[in-house]
Amino acid sequence: MADLEHLEINRYRRELEHDVRHLVKKYCRIMSWEVPELDEVAAGKLIFQALRQALDEVERE
Repeated sequence: MADLEHLEINRYRRELEHDVRHLVKKYCRIMSWEVPELDEVAAGKLIFQALRQALDEVERE
């Protein structure tokens, strides 16, 4: 990747992190609708696993 691309993606790194945090909170909230006694730590781990799998799948495409 060229230097310009590295510089450009670094500008968005905080925004990407914010978006990931938002996605984890969103899906944790959705899971809590179905699981009232939701273990948020365990749910967070499952959500991160699912996000990693989704990223891998999209990257393969």
